[in-house]
Amino acid sequence: MVKNKLAFPHVMVLLVALAAVSCALTYVIPAGTYQFDDNGYVIADSFQYVQNTPVNLWSAVLKLTSAIASMGTTFALLFVLGGMVNVLISSGAIENVVDFSIFRLQDKSLKVLIPCITVMMSLLGGLAGNDAMITFVACGMLLARRTRLDRVAGMAIFYLPYITGQAIGPTVLMILMCQEMCGIPAVSGLSVRIVIWIIFTVVCAVYNTRYALRVSRDPSKSIDGEILEPEGGSRDDNAPVSLRRSSVVSVLMILLPFVIYAYGSSKYNWGFEYLIGIGFIGAVILGGVFRFTPNDWAKRFCEGATQMGAVCLLIGFSKLISTILADGQVINTIAHAALGLIQSMGSSFSAIGMFFFTTLFNFMMPSGPAKVPILMPLFMPVADVLGITRQVLCTCYQLGDGLTNFLTPVSSVMATGLILSGTRYSKWMRYAVPYALILIGVSAVCIFFLQSIGWS
Repeated sequence: MVKNKLAFPHVMVLLVALAAVSCALTYVIPAGTYQFDDNGYVIADSFQYVQNTPVNLWSAVLKLTSAIASMGTTFALLFVLGGMVNVLISSGAIENVVDFSIFRLQDKSLKVLIPCITVMMSLLGGLAGNDAMITFVACGMLLARRTRLDRVAGMAIFYLPYITGQAIGPTVLMILMCQEMCGIPAVSGLSVRIVIWIIFTVVCAVYNTRYALRVSRDPSKSIDGEILEPEGGSRDDNAPVSLRRSSVVSVLMILLPFVIYAYGSSKYNWGFEYLIGIGFIGAVILGGVFRFTPNDWAKRFCEGATQMGAVCLLIGFSKLISTILADGQVINTIAHAALGLIQSMGSSFSAIGMFFFTTLFNFMMPSGPAKVPILMPLFMPVADVLGITRQVLCTCYQLGDGLTNFLTPVSSVMATGLILSGTRYSKWMRYAVPYALILIGVSAVCIFFLQSIGWS
């Protein structure tokens, strides 16, 4: 039998193709630039076209080294936290917690477990969401095996909630940068953001739980088409299971570094080096909890870190695409053209237009903090003229940046999730696109309402 040769391309193939397309765009789109002030922010109305600086394929290949090297901190973070998570998973603690939950909850296990995980991950994402949290996908795959779900569900259970929480989190780096630039107090508008966070979290919990229950009841409804089975054979869900104290301590320990970092980053402006250090200490403590020998601990830690090798390579290629567009000087041209269209709308619809533009712009440049110095100085004069409040403006940017991070193949975080779960991009899109459309619709309604009442 001849196999179908039209299989959807691997993420690596997509990234290489997008890098080639980005090179082509630097030849087609006129180059343009804005002037920047002493703080590195764009000066409004300073846009001008300049001589094209196209990036050819050979130049792109040469830029790969610097693109990969520039992500060194992210790689260190993934290596250390990947090792920490693997120490936990290989100990059997997650399996014990899941098996105990299934035994106690019986047929209600998914209805309780998934909403609880959603709230936990959304809260962590909203307080201090960062790329390292993608390592929790490994826990999601273990849960999917124990509950006989597919790869899509395993990835979604931990990945979607933290990205969703990050999209409206009141203390994540991106919103703090926006508020500082707009001259409004940090963490202001907290009550409204909490309300939107609750709405988003409920939508995420319902969406993930509904799909998991559908697959559990009828495996033919699986988008992935393959139901994962528990490693080591099936287990009787009615067999008594006791919850080990070490399992509870270990699960709390795996969350503790993120909680500590959330506090430190908002209170003392901690960088990723603190999370890396705290994560490594957490891995060492986990080894002590389970009484691993030094060699056994080192083996487990290195196995987890090794799994991040391919992930780091994909992150490097994702960074390459942004580098090509920046060096080709086409990003500012795109932003300038869109800004002209947004200015022609009314205040409420212009606010929605800024949200939609940021959403689309995020497909090319997923890094929220990197876009702040480019887009916010352009948006602020337009917002002031049209009467859009600075608080609404910050929310437009934050939501626009966050709600497509689980769709764009340029996102290194999403590429990491696909690799860790073994999920194909085409299958993931079938699952994630409807969810994204729901949240985008909810966001547009929220923005329109907040601008209508003059939220500031």
